[in-house]
Amino acid sequence: MTTCLPLTLSVQKPIVIFGINDINEKMLFQNGLTQNVIMLYDLFECLGYKSYLLQHIPESSTMMRSYRTISLQNVVKQSMNISLFIEVGVSLDTMTRQYLRSIHAKIIKLYLGNILNIDIETVHYFNNKVFFHHHVVGDTDEIWTSPHYAQHVEYAAVINRTPIQNSRIVPYVWDPTCLTYYGNKETMKWNAPQHWSVQDIVICDPSISFQKCTFYSLLLVEAFSKQFPEWKGHVHLINGDRMNLSSHAIHNILPSLTLYGGKRITFHSRKKIHTIMEDHSSACFITHQWNNAYNYMTLELMHCNYPILHNSDGWEPYGYHYSINKWDAAIQTLYLALTCHKENINRYQTHAAQLTWKHSIHHPDIQDTWRTILTSLI
Repeated sequence: MTTCLPLTLSVQKPIVIFGINDINEKMLFQNGLTQNVIMLYDLFECLGYKSYLLQHIPESSTMMRSYRTISLQNVVKQSMNISLFIEVGVSLDTMTRQYLRSIHAKIIKLYLGNILNIDIETVHYFNNKVFFHHHVVGDTDEIWTSPHYAQHVEYAAVINRTPIQNSRIVPYVWDPTCLTYYGNKETMKWNAPQHWSVQDIVICDPSISFQKCTFYSLLLVEAFSKQFPEWKGHVHLINGDRMNLSSHAIHNILPSLTLYGGKRITFHSRKKIHTIMEDHSSACFITHQWNNAYNYMTLELMHCNYPILHNSDGWEPYGYHYSINKWDAAIQTLYLALTCHKENINRYQTHAAQLTWKHSIHHPDIQDTWRTILTSLI
């Protein structure tokens, strides 16, 4: 007997367009925002909507060819009956917004970043010689943001001159689609080291601002190495070239570390997550986030069974959680991850599966919440 899903929607599906910078294979793993759009595209398709990515240049990779793309010129030329236009990290020009208004499309601005922090830091570093393309004001029906950026939603509404009551905190979503499509199962799995005392530690934070930086992670490993001198592994800093651009890091932070003096810290340029896993297949990872509680890298590494210490309060029950306010406990958590991960692998897999399902685009509760949001606008 064959069981089929009931057909609950008509053939005429509401059209949703995601306005974002051109998506390609390289960009997918440079910015979590890009992957997030792909996942929302898939989610909306699951809910019965017809999704498009606004692209200037069609992507040549096989995965991206499976997604509908359209240029802004063709949006107008084809007189598409658009229900929602969602801006993510970019803004439409005033004329195009007015056109969308004329065809009764709703315009949404979805913020998936620490915009308040970014705006403050950008002005500071660029001496006001910058134009915020993500803040073109006017004709925006609603402001959306993720739960871990809830503290910025009021700022986003005010700066866009959109009523605060027209702001929503929308569900955070993740799916391993991008990770597994471009990955090899054989090289995307953790292999136990010969002994914990020689296991390497990898720090992947991009160090682009205070919200994502390697300082706490480095200091944690330094403190751990002094408490457990039998550990002889090395530290690998991905995006470490950014550390060498910081005068404070070069002259103050790094020279104060015995690991640095002992030549046990290696600096690497930015790499794709698949390359990192392949190059450090037996490593333990550490990440530190501030005002940025959720990070796709944590989900990706947990999905592939790599031990990773994270300080996300929203994910405290899962994996190896630590707090910078409980430093001694954090050192012990790192010791646990290095010495007992092989014995705890089955339990860790359960944590990873539960966390993936918690944010899955296929989770009924997430789909119901998104369905309610979308139907209220169409």
